[in-house]
Amino acid sequence: MTVTAGIDAYADRAEADAYFAARAVTAWAGAGEAARDAALLHATAWLEGNFRWVGRLVDPGQPLAWPRTGARDAEGRPLDGIPDRVKAACAELALVALAGDLAPPVERGGRVRSERVGPVEISYAADAPPGRAFPAVEALLRGLTRGGAVAVRRA
Repeated sequence: MTVTAGIDAYADRAEADAYFAARAVTAWAGAGEAARDAALLHATAWLEGNFRWVGRLVDPGQPLAWPRTGARDAEGRPLDGIPDRVKAACAELALVALAGDLAPPVERGGRVRSERVGPVEISYAADAPPGRAFPAVEALLRGLTRGGAVAVRRA
């Protein structure tokens, strides 16, 4: 299956290939085409489930949250189509997805109270939110999410 930007993913394989080639990230090119497509689908699903975007859908029947109307960049220019920053965020998450699950199940249900691995010990409060954080993705999407904040699950 080949993914199509704007239909089932925010970036297609060719866009992600070019993004990583420009950054000399060889791990991406080393994965098979089917694995890269699947990773882009997982990344898009993660973005769709974790962010509330500025603006409104262009068409209520569109499959993804982008493109949007009423969304502008930091200089006030309207954002048409899927912004390059959203495509870059999708590619970055797809690279992570190649190595594993973006949102694995968390059995602890909150902050770890105490954990010891060899000489290292970590202790967390009981109400910590489960999940993972992706600071590079947060930076790419700053200004494209409602309220300037992102709904990212943290570990």
